[in-house]
Amino acid sequence: AMVLALIGGWQLWRSQPILAESFATQRGQQRQVKLPDGSTLWLDTATQVDVALYRHRREVRLSEGQVFLAVQADPDQPFDVLAGATRVTVVGTRFSVRRTRSGVGDADSVSVVVEEGRVRVTSQSGNAQVLGAAQAVAELTAGQSVTAHASGTLAPIDSQPQAAGAWREGRINFNNTPLGQALAEFERYGNTQLVIRDPAVAALKVQGSFDLRHLNAFKFQLSAESGSS
Repeated sequence: AMVLALIGGWQLWRSQPILAESFATQRGQQRQVKLPDGSTLWLDTATQVDVALYRHRREVRLSEGQVFLAVQADPDQPFDVLAGATRVTVVGTRFSVRRTRSGVGDADSVSVVVEEGRVRVTSQSGNAQVLGAAQAVAELTAGQSVTAHASGTLAPIDSQPQAAGAWREGRINFNNTPLGQALAEFERYGNTQLVIRDPAVAALKVQGSFDLRHLNAFKFQLSAESGSS
């Protein structure tokens, strides 16, 4: 009985997190968080993460928003980022994970972009009624990205290089993005005071890199393009 109690106590000790803390940013706010293991998180606007560091693993849960991670390599302590039904597993790397309900991309999809190193993205459908629920695994290297749909399936890996965290430098990149989504992306950072009432206008494509701090320049470009069309 004493041996069982000791084993149970040891297992309980191992299962308790060394650190369990939540971090959040408000609309328009960004924040850098340094973890005791040497890893660093950058939280974008309107982001909520829960961090738990255990003796044998590290875990970050992304409830909402966008986070860029520079993970301190430690083969004995795998690092997982959980976002909905998607798990991103790394040892040491730099990458971003996004899960938002508005802006660029589909609502509640999860996108992962790798800046350096390798990550494994696993997505599993949350529908337990489906026998053998759809599961997909993608192995990403530097410059690659992938999107996990809300349904739990993974899109094909995108190997076109893209910035993993342009928002950390105060920029938004659009690549053939519908104007409606582009404006919704700006709205994540602050009030644009712009409303699109015409679906045809909302569907217009936007291309380029824009400064988050100079929304007026974006408005001016839109006005110029609308005037020339």
